[in-house]
Amino acid sequence: MSADFTLWQEVANEAAREAGLHALNQLHRRTELAQKLEYDVKLQLDLECQARAEEVIRNRFPEHGILGEEGRRASAANSPRWIIDPIDGTVNFFHGLPLWCSSVAVQWEGQVMAGAVFMPELEDFYTARIDGPALCNDRPIAPSATASLADSMILTGLSKHIHENPVAFDLLKELTLLSQKVRVMGAAAVDICHVACGKADGYVETGIYIWDVAAAGLIADRAGARAEIVEELSEYRYRYICTNGKIDGEIKALLNRFPAGVEGVQGPK
Repeated sequence: MSADFTLWQEVANEAAREAGLHALNQLHRRTELAQKLEYDVKLQLDLECQARAEEVIRNRFPEHGILGEEGRRASAANSPRWIIDPIDGTVNFFHGLPLWCSSVAVQWEGQVMAGAVFMPELEDFYTARIDGPALCNDRPIAPSATASLADSMILTGLSKHIHENPVAFDLLKELTLLSQKVRVMGAAAVDICHVACGKADGYVETGIYIWDVAAAGLIADRAGARAEIVEELSEYRYRYICTNGKIDGEIKALLNRFPAGVEGVQGPK
């Protein structure tokens, strides 16, 4: 098959917009639970927003596969696969914090080809495709020029599963001591896009999922930042960093001081 990057980008944009607008328009229902987990929530709107995004994709590409935080569908051999996180930052959304987004990417032959991250309450729409620039609200973006970890703002996350792997607290402590500031925002795709556009200098996670980073990672790369899977921990789950391209050596050196498979720096959203 041939790749139509323009069409794939249009569909990714439409699917992310449809999911995000449905969540935004249903904010009054943000606390409706589909499932209560030990340290997390799964919302009815998670399921509805994924269904909205999937409908957009199925209408254009019924033969393509779908991998989402809320479910998956196998694809035909050599067909593209769409990767969806309908509400990244679910707990933020649940509590009324505006740091959440809808993320859609399309992957073909193992590479992400196009992606969209829509942040409805921030009114920011990030997009990129493999052969073009990264944009926010149709304007080109670029990462920061910060050259050292000591001068950097680093974004990360923290899970309550930390008791199972207390070394993750040591990583957080070291990040805090070695950087200018560490911030825990609670939405991986939002964080990575903020590195891509220069609002933060780096991002690190020791247990993040493909649907959290697929679209945002491409956006970061096309912006001139550097997004990287440091290690695959299990199917769909990685040790992962994203930096402005100038501090990745320091970040990786720090991450490598801590055991692989550490939970706690952000589990599923």
